[in-house]
Amino acid sequence: MAINLNGKSIFIFGSGHLACRVKKLVADKGYTVTHLLSLITDGLDGHSSTIEATEKALRDVDLSSFLITYILHEKDEDNLEMVIALMALYPDLNLYTSLFNENIRPHLEAANPKLTILNPARLAAPFFVNALNQDINRKHPSAIRPDIVKPSTNKKDILLKRLILSFALLVITATTYFHFHEHLSWLDAFYFVVVTVSTVGYGDVNLLASSAISKMVGITLILCSTVFIWLIFSLIIDRIIKRRVQRLLGRKRYKFVNHVILCGLGRLGYFIADELQRRGQKVVIIESNEDSANIEYFRSRDIDVYTGNARLPKVLQDAGAEYCSALISVINDDYVNLEIALNARYFQPNIRLILRIFDESMAKVVKEKFDIHLTQSMSFIAAECFSSVLDEQVINPEINSN
Repeated sequence: MAINLNGKSIFIFGSGHLACRVKKLVADKGYTVTHLLSLITDGLDGHSSTIEATEKALRDVDLSSFLITYILHEKDEDNLEMVIALMALYPDLNLYTSLFNENIRPHLEAANPKLTILNPARLAAPFFVNALNQDINRKHPSAIRPDIVKPSTNKKDILLKRLILSFALLVITATTYFHFHEHLSWLDAFYFVVVTVSTVGYGDVNLLASSAISKMVGITLILCSTVFIWLIFSLIIDRIIKRRVQRLLGRKRYKFVNHVILCGLGRLGYFIADELQRRGQKVVIIESNEDSANIEYFRSRDIDVYTGNARLPKVLQDAGAEYCSALISVINDDYVNLEIALNARYFQPNIRLILRIFDESMAKVVKEKFDIHLTQSMSFIAAECFSSVLDEQVINPEINSN
């Protein structure tokens, strides 16, 4: 079916922020926009199939008269469901949809040459990475660096040291006692104490004929040394296992310089990390979800991933916030991203901060008041790309028309 290139009508499916932003940008370009928030949910009656419900809901709509049809739901599943239904009902439609799943994209586009799939995360990632090289106009160049609170010493380490020192003092005291009271040489007295605390008991030196006080000292030595040895052994094993687990989780102190710290390994963080490595940038990723499938993927590509809460100053310090060149935080929470940025500035006042801020009005305030270099929303960047296809369609009407 031929496309009415002289038409200025656009159809948008979807109720998310991306759909709303595309609607605004398209309307600003002078196009007439028909926006349907929900279709399948409203059309299903419990007995109809998805295609039947879609056909019923659109019985009064001539989709073929629209220049482009956007399918911009928040979830991939909803977009995929709508795409398949419209492909079956209107095979000649120019369809543009949002899809984060890169694996099924080529299959869908091969099934319908008139379908164009754009990944908002892939579209937005270069904008965040490009901000690393942009000039910064700081409003507060003379910011004073506050004193950094040093992390408290591990209590287990203190206990282990005290136990070892106490055990050593016990051995020295017992050796001294048996040297003077049992008239043993220093070497024999030390030998007897070691044999006793290790529970070997060769029997070549014993307290059978010794005084009651010496026997009580020997009993005390056996009981105390047993407690000390087991406590020390348990703490050492605990420390070894803990360090092995921490290494597996990436929880160690990184000593890199001029690297980039990336907080969040979700959809957007995935493509930002990929883009950073492609450009040869050293990066340390902080991800709070230990079960994220992306962690092992990036570790297999020799990218360091620290599993922990980036809101904690200790985690930022371990990731090298004092010496990094920039911090990018793209966690799906505006206030968490801001908190992470301010905590990072605690370690390095002039650090370059690049944040994902979903709310546009808040993004402007945060950028101006807190001197954040870049505050941007993934859906805002993606909306620009989705709306720009209209210009390409007008300039080159053969796009998607064959």
